Amino acid sequence: MVSLDFVGRYFCSLDNKNRFNIPAGIRKVFTPEAQDTIVFTRGMEGQNLYAYPLDEWNRITRGLRSLNPFDTSANDFIRIFAGDAYNARFDGQGRVMLPEYILKIGQIKKDLLIIGALNKLEIWNPEIYSEFEKQKEKNLNDLAQKLPPTLSFGDGK
Repeated sequence: MVSLDFVGRYFCSLDNKNRFNIPAGIRKVFTPEAQDTIVFTRGMEGQNLYAYPLDEWNRITRGLRSLNPFDTSANDFIRIFAGDAYNARFDGQGRVMLPEYILKIGQIKKDLLIIGALNKLEIWNPEIYSEFEKQKEKNLNDLAQKLPPTLSFGDGK
């Protein structure tokens, strides 16, 4: 089975029950192994959420289990990353409900921006993301120069 990556931007809004519809373009990327379940957790940027299909989340947590259980930094990371996680299953209309604590972590009030980031989704308050983009405004070429030289971007090199 060929796996697809999450790409693109999607704008959504919460309903009065803190649910939002996962866009069809995103749902089609989920494999059967994800069991229509998405795991939300704190994003590394500190002002957003990451969302993983259940099978990808399980792959990540298998890796985290291999960390030294006596390493304070590893334990702190796991405590925050996994401790803040929330599993949500799609309902019949493709919606998921987010609890208040997850919305608070992501600073989500009503509207949200979903950004495809290959193996995960990033969930942002659109206003916060706009500011984040301004602060991180960089040329794509400059960023590419910092990546390992083994990556190919289809330029024939």
